[in-house]
Amino acid sequence: MQTMTLRGVPRSIARDAWWLEGGPVTKDPAPGARAGRGPRLAWLAGLVLLGDVLFWGPQGVGVSAAIFAFALLIAALPRAQGARPSLSALGLMGLALLPVMEHVQFLSLAVLLLGLLAAIAVAHHPRASLEALAGTALSFALRYPERLVAPFRQAHLAAPWRGPGGAAGLRQAARTWALPLGGTLVFASLVMEANPVLLRLLQLDLDLETLALRSLFWLGLALMVTPFAFAYVPQAALPGSLPARPVPFGINAASVLRALVAFNLVIGVQMATDLTILVGGAALPQGITYAVYAHGGAYPLLATALLAGLFALAARPVLGEHRLIRPLMLLWLGQNIALCGSAALRLDLYVEAYGLTYLRLYAFIWMGLVAVGLVLTAWQAIRGHDTRWLLLRAGAVAGVTLYACAFVNFAEAIARTNLARDTVDMAYLCDLGPMAAGPIMARGRPGYGGPGGRQGYRRTDCAALWGQPAETWQEWGFRKWRVQRYVSQAQAEARKSGR
Repeated sequence: MQTMTLRGVPRSIARDAWWLEGGPVTKDPAPGARAGRGPRLAWLAGLVLLGDVLFWGPQGVGVSAAIFAFALLIAALPRAQGARPSLSALGLMGLALLPVMEHVQFLSLAVLLLGLLAAIAVAHHPRASLEALAGTALSFALRYPERLVAPFRQAHLAAPWRGPGGAAGLRQAARTWALPLGGTLVFASLVMEANPVLLRLLQLDLDLETLALRSLFWLGLALMVTPFAFAYVPQAALPGSLPARPVPFGINAASVLRALVAFNLVIGVQMATDLTILVGGAALPQGITYAVYAHGGAYPLLATALLAGLFALAARPVLGEHRLIRPLMLLWLGQNIALCGSAALRLDLYVEAYGLTYLRLYAFIWMGLVAVGLVLTAWQAIRGHDTRWLLLRAGAVAGVTLYACAFVNFAEAIARTNLARDTVDMAYLCDLGPMAAGPIMARGRPGYGGPGGRQGYRRTDCAALWGQPAETWQEWGFRKWRVQRYVSQAQAEARKSGR
């Protein structure tokens, strides 16, 4: 005879016998409701109102982006009893706000977004490790689209017509509220018709098109900030290590050894040629100028250095299979680091001949990052670190560099460099916009021209191409404020002197 065993207690009995345990059995609340929906809804309404003040209208974006991002962080802070604002999160957010307060551009907005995600992760998990915080911020960002549609899904599930008796519930609600609502509307209309004073007070001059557009703006803004107002930030973690991948086809000890010998010989010839011309002062062949030599080699050499780093990563699994592979790999990386310097020298010659542009300036920065990445790759090969070690440190170097670049006025640097040359393309300098006003106002003089440029520019001529200064406080930025003040002073001086 078998004994029947009942595993656990039926849920209905557990609920009826809650007094045996001292409290009722309740369902775990939804993540968005754990901190109380009332305060969260108030934060949501406040964010929508703040967004309307900051962004609705024809004004541009300036310090308004910093104010709204800080409000998003405050709304996303944990609301548990006894929870205090994390000073680390506030400090991290402060660093992220600085670039966008200096000048609103794509780079500063990207820094602001990454800083907001990191600050939210730190606020909810202040004692987590750096890798766990990175995983938490990444998880919150990846789940953001899902949480955008969560209000619709929850409203659909909570609708009164769903579930047994839903239609009957609607009919009952209609019978209960039809008379009170309908009668109130009728009597209100009669009272307003009989009271001209009240009717005048309630008269509205509505622009229905503007009201509709503004309502859509409020709705869209509410949906976008809901994941922050109802922030649920569980701790996540990055993978412990990068997944092991098979060695690419053709990558083995024999092939890598032979490739390194051939690659080093080719790069050695290139480096010897550059040293004799760029450093030794050797004459170029007939018909080739320094400008042509510089322009023809700067970017291909940079691409060669990038391919060298990728080859070093692909060949890392076989570094220890032959005693010559590691030394040849270090020689290969060393030559490519020198190759980055050669590419920079070539680009500098080209800038000296034709002037500085955004693309050429960014190329200098990119060459420096590639050189640092190759140095890290060489150190990885020497110490035997894994690929994850290299990616984390290369990413940190790139992040710090981009953060620093957000504070640099590249337009001003380009204008100052080009104005120091004998021939200047003033049309290009004017197209740089108001951020280049300082050097142009300080050094502008008549008679400028150049390849594709225009003759006879005065230092105030470009100001007419830069548009009007910021007229609202939402557009304010520290760099824009400095430039506008300088332009106003220079124009006043020009009017006094009659230029």
